[in-house]
Amino acid sequence: MITEKLLTKKNFTWVDVQEPQPEDFERLNSEFSLPYLLAQDCLRPEHLPKYEESEAGHFLMMRSYDSESSHNDPSIQELTRKIALFITPDRLITIHRVDLACLEAVAEKNKKSDLPKTLHSLIHQVIISVIRTYERPIVNLQELYDEFEHEILVKKNEHLSTIRIYHFRRQIFLLKRILKQTNDALYRFKDFWEEYPSMLQDLRENVDQLYFQIDEVSDNFEHLFQLHISLNDQRANDVMKILTVFSSILLPLNFIASFYGMNFHFLPGLQSKNALMILSIVMLIVTLTAVWFFRRRGWFNTARE
Repeated sequence: MITEKLLTKKNFTWVDVQEPQPEDFERLNSEFSLPYLLAQDCLRPEHLPKYEESEAGHFLMMRSYDSESSHNDPSIQELTRKIALFITPDRLITIHRVDLACLEAVAEKNKKSDLPKTLHSLIHQVIISVIRTYERPIVNLQELYDEFEHEILVKKNEHLSTIRIYHFRRQIFLLKRILKQTNDALYRFKDFWEEYPSMLQDLRENVDQLYFQIDEVSDNFEHLFQLHISLNDQRANDVMKILTVFSSILLPLNFIASFYGMNFHFLPGLQSKNALMILSIVMLIVTLTAVWFFRRRGWFNTARE
């Protein structure tokens, strides 16, 4: 459905197309000179951000983060919504399948004021509104990282959900990929901003800032995950150390007990009335000596820590 002149100024107009039908593309092709191949790109949900220039105008494909999506969504199509911008010298055409709050906010803002004065300013507002849809999900990822950090360092949780880790890392990967593709598309879009380089610089700085934030979360989580693995290895080593200590203490006692448990009639002290007492004292001395030795070496303290 084509919304006629979503925004009208003296020297340019903004036409919005939502849930485009085949007849809409026919009209876009005949009335607004939208190339057929670019129109076909608008129908493909898998497209990443890209930029193309033709004789008819500039074509920019972007993806807006879907606020209704879940962090468990594993694909770009489920996580984001596509929006196409077709730009001519006096017209901006935006094409998308679902309602996009960021576009509605830009339209409402400009209807109540004399701004923007130029088509470049309007396009800058539209693109920046799409870019800023990624601010909230990145903040959510930072908060989720804080939860992981709390579980590992404060609660000392030995078992983290592998499903949570997978979705967390998957979403980081997808957002980084989209932001990188967006930055590349904006770089190829630089000729359009020849008269307004500061606007292009502002757009790319916003993308770079978001990419830096999510890249920092990604790096911190990788370090945290490696720390989690190291802590689990240390706990396993402490358990083995405790078992080794007790085995070392019990080993000489088992040897003495098994030695005097052998089926022989002639063993030293076997017939003595004090043999049991002497043997018990010897075993006690061996046990206390082993405990003293291991405590002096600090093995008991390390096991408790």
